[in-house]
Amino acid sequence: MDADDLFRALKAQPFKPVRIYVSDGSHYDVKHPDQAILDRRAIYVGMGGRGEGPFQRIAIVANIHVTRLEPLNNRRRRR
Repeated sequence: MDADDLFRALKAQPFKPVRIYVSDGSHYDVKHPDQAILDRRAIYVGMGGRGEGPFQRIAIVANIHVTRLEPLNNRRRRR
C-alpha cells in the first residue's frame, strides 16, 4: 500500500480506528493515532500497552506488505 494512503488514514481528523491487514494474513489494530508511526518504507505499531504506559512490543511492517485497511467501528461484533 502506498505510504501516502496510510498517512491519510492514520492522520484523519477526527481519527478513525483502523485494522491493518498484512500479506502474511496477520492484522494489527490501531485504536489511537499515537499507536502508529509511519515512514516511507514501514509502519511501526505499538502493542500491549495499558493506558498511558509504554508499549510492550512494536510490530514493524513494510508498507508494501499492507494489503488493506478496514475501519474498526464498522466491524460486526461476534456473538
